[in-house]
Amino acid sequence: MKPFFCTVLFLTLSLNQSIFAQDAYVWDEYGLSFTLPDDFKEVVSNGEEFSADGDGMSISILPFKDASLNDADITSFTMQVASSLELDRIDDLSLIKFNGFSGAYAEGASDGATIFMMGLIDPNSDTNFFVIITFAERDQVAIDDAIDICKSFKRM
Repeated sequence: MKPFFCTVLFLTLSLNQSIFAQDAYVWDEYGLSFTLPDDFKEVVSNGEEFSADGDGMSISILPFKDASLNDADITSFTMQVASSLELDRIDDLSLIKFNGFSGAYAEGASDGATIFMMGLIDPNSDTNFFVIITFAERDQVAIDDAIDICKSFKRM
């Protein structure tokens, strides 16, 4: 039984290494925390934007104030942003709720890159966030990392 447990543990750690290889970030101006893979480096971190680049991926977080947003508004806003990026295609648009946020998520593609877009409504503040994550198409590791990043957003 012990060798089986060790094998399962080894496979779990090997297959899910991105879970353990992440750095926590706190954007103090907004009391927002999130995790990024440990190869990411901050490019911009000020009151208007947080951006970081990793191995074949990038993320930008843009805050905006609007206390009147609801789920329908953020869906429209997310679609407007996707349209403004002139993507080759938009594959998915879904409403999301997690960690106290609600919002909308869209996935698109342009020039061989996959683009995750997520509009987040903070019901406890008039500050909301728009997140854009870009990486190479069909990169399953990057897809998994992007999902982990998206699910990591929390208010402090």
